[in-house]
Amino acid sequence: MRFSLLTTGLTLASIALSTSPSSCGAPPAPALPTSIDDKNFASTKQIRQVVERICGGGLRLPGSKQHIRVVEYIKDQLRGIRGLHIKSSEFEIEGWQPKNNNLYTSAHLKIGNQKVDVVGAVGYANPTNGTYISGELFYAPNFVSLTTLNLTGKIVVRDYPLLAVPIQFLNTVEYYATPDAPRIGVYERPFVSTPGKDLLDCSLGGAAGYISAFNVSRAQLESYYTTHAGIRWRMPALFTGAEQYKTIRDAAAARNTASIRIDAEVGRRKVPQVIATLPGRTNTTIVLATHTDGDTYVQENGPAALLTLARYFASLPKASRQNTIQFAFAASHLAYQRDSDKTIAQNLDAEYETSALSFVIAIEHLGTREIASVPAPSGTPGNVLKFTGKGESVLWPVGPVTPAIDEVIQVVKDRKLDNILVAKGFPPANTSQVPEYGSFGGLGGYYHTALVPTMALISGPWSLWAPSFGADALDFERLRVQYMAIGDTVLRLSKYSKAELAGNYTLYRKQRAAGVPTDPLNGNVGQWPSPDLYSQV
Repeated sequence: MRFSLLTTGLTLASIALSTSPSSCGAPPAPALPTSIDDKNFASTKQIRQVVERICGGGLRLPGSKQHIRVVEYIKDQLRGIRGLHIKSSEFEIEGWQPKNNNLYTSAHLKIGNQKVDVVGAVGYANPTNGTYISGELFYAPNFVSLTTLNLTGKIVVRDYPLLAVPIQFLNTVEYYATPDAPRIGVYERPFVSTPGKDLLDCSLGGAAGYISAFNVSRAQLESYYTTHAGIRWRMPALFTGAEQYKTIRDAAAARNTASIRIDAEVGRRKVPQVIATLPGRTNTTIVLATHTDGDTYVQENGPAALLTLARYFASLPKASRQNTIQFAFAASHLAYQRDSDKTIAQNLDAEYETSALSFVIAIEHLGTREIASVPAPSGTPGNVLKFTGKGESVLWPVGPVTPAIDEVIQVVKDRKLDNILVAKGFPPANTSQVPEYGSFGGLGGYYHTALVPTMALISGPWSLWAPSFGADALDFERLRVQYMAIGDTVLRLSKYSKAELAGNYTLYRKQRAAGVPTDPLNGNVGQWPSPDLYSQV
C-alpha cells in the first residue's frame, strides 16, 4: 500500500474540514485541551489486557499465523472505536519461519557426537531441515576482521559483539535529562551492535556455519531473536549461552568438528498493515507510528499505545481535536528488507510539501524495566541478568523543531517521567549529511532521515529480544504514564501550524535538493543500509 495523506482518507471533502467554525457564523470553538485527562484514560489493568493480547502469543514474525492473529485483533479493536476511518493492505516479503514457531527447538548443535544446548536459531539462518552441516570449529576474536581469514568450510565462533557506550557520550546529544538519568558509567545493551556484519562475512566467505556466543545465562536468553534485517544467510547459524561458552571455546582450540542443524521454512509471505484515521477540526495531521510484528512483551508493545490513544482521542468531541490523527500500524520491522515504516516514511517525504502532514511520532518498546548483566553466583559460568528496580532508560529524540523540543521537555517534567533523555538523536553526529544525527534509535530514524518532522520514543533493554522475561519485562504503571505523555504531546503540538513545526527540516530539505547526502543507514542503530547492498547473499 502506498501510504498517502490523500489515499488513506484524509481528504478535505471526506473527513476533515479546514474551514473554521467561526467563519460559518458558528460560535467560537471551545478551548483545546493540552493534556490527557487521567481519570478518563485507560487504566493500568486495561492497558495490560491489550498488551497481553498483542504480545502474549510468542514469536510473531511478519506474515506468520501468529502475526496475522495480532493484526486481526488490532483491526477488530479499531472497528469498535467510533469515528475512525480504517484502511488495510498487505505487501510481500521473503519470509522465514522456525519450526513450531520456536527459535530454541529449531536449532541444534553437536560437537563430535555430543549434543550442546543452545539459545536458539539466528533469524533468517539458512535452514537445513533435519540435516546437520559439519565443519571445523574456528574461533576468531572480535577485533579480527573475518574478511581477512579463510572461513571456507569452517563453523565460525565469535563472541556476541556487545558494545559499551559511555554515558558521557550519550549526554552530548542531550536537550534535557530527568534528574534520575545516569550521568556516568556505560550503556551496554545487545541491540546496539548485532552480529549482522559477521553473518554477511561468513556468508560471502564460504563458512559452513556460525555461532554467536553470549557469555550470559542461556535460559534467560532462550529464543533470542536477532538480526532483524530479513536477509537470508547462506549458512546455518545459532546463539549459545554462558554455560556452553567454555565447551565451545575449548573445542575450537582443539579444532574439533561441530555440526549445526536449523529447522525452518522459507518462502514468499504476505504481510498485513493497517492505517486508521481520526478526523480533527482541521486536516493538519499528526501521525503516530509503530509496528505489529515482534517476539517479546517489549518488542513490540507499540500497538497497545496506538489503540489506547485512539480510543481516548475518539472519546473527545471533535471540537476538542484540533488536528487529524493518523495511527500507522506498520509491519516487517523484524525483517526490515521491506519494513513498511520505511515505505510510509518515503511516501510522506514525497508528499510533504503539498500534504497536511505536520509531525510524526514513532513509538517503540515502552514501559520497560531496567535489567543489568552481572557476574553469576560463584560456581556458575558467565553473567546473569537481573532487574535493578529502576526503569530502563528511554531515549526521546526530537528533530530540530524548537516548539516541539520545548513541549516535550515540559511534558516530561509535568508527568514526572523517570529516566528519560530528550535528545537530538543517537550519537555520533555526521556533519557531512542531513540530518546530522541520522539515528533515532529505531524506526523513528526512517521518518527523520526522510526529512519529515519527527520525534520518537524508544528503549532497548536486555528483554527487548529475550522472551523469557515475559510480561515481567514491563512496569505497566510506567507504561500508562508514558502513554499519557505521548497523548499530552499530541495535544500540545496541535497548537502549532505545519509551518511552525517544520523547524530546520525546511533547511534540510533544501540542502538535500542541493546535493547534500542523507543518512545511508536510514537511522538504524547497529544495522546496515539495505538488503539491496547484499543481494549477493
